[in-house]
Amino acid sequence: MQPNVMITIEGHQWGLEEPEQTIRLTTEGQLYQENEIWHVAYDESEATGMAGTHTVLTVDPFGAVTLARSGSHDMELVFVQGSRHITRMATPYGDLDVGIYTNVVQSDLKASGGSIHLGYSVDFNQQETTNTRLDMQIRLKG
Repeated sequence: MQPNVMITIEGHQWGLEEPEQTIRLTTEGQLYQENEIWHVAYDESEATGMAGTHTVLTVDPFGAVTLARSGSHDMELVFVQGSRHITRMATPYGDLDVGIYTNVVQSDLKASGGSIHLGYSVDFNQQETTNTRLDMQIRLKG
């Protein structure tokens, strides 16, 4: 499938004892809908530290967002506002248990593009929590 959208991702991360860090990147990707579920797909780059990884976000009609990565970093994260999800992330350095507590899920996708906003905290192996805000803007190419 050919890229049909430009995706701008801005992520903010901070912990109890660490200052906020911001990463912003723009990449090409695909936006499509199947059976009322929106999909935003793109390949990660060196800038994210996950080159060789394909990422797909799905947004169901009930508001849940799933982030699935395959390739050099395999994982699936489920974001449902007010809930906690635990998953195992496979990395080249070994497996990690990743806990996600989601406090914000907002999406507004249509054929012309839109946005996804996520706010969540992450803990690895039930230790050291990091807070994250992820804002994604999707717009048609051209």
